[in-house]
Amino acid sequence: MLKMEKEISFTGRSVIDDVEVVGFSARFKSDDPENITFSSWQINKELYKANRAKCRADEAQFEDAVYEAQDEMIAEAEKQEVTES
Repeated sequence: MLKMEKEISFTGRSVIDDVEVVGFSARFKSDDPENITFSSWQINKELYKANRAKCRADEAQFEDAVYEAQDEMIAEAEKQEVTES
């Protein structure tokens, strides 16, 4: 029996003066869209320290985009459940 699942992944970067400062990633599975895994990492610590507010704003914008995709996936799953019932 074949069981397949779709995994959605997102990556983003906070860029200041054409230099990548912080990276972001998020993942969730189509069969469990409620559970998102977020991670972030500093690429340039010096620029991060000097630009924390901008980097945090970029991270918040990234999270908002991921949550929007999550909401769409949850709505799609709920629609599928109603159709199958």
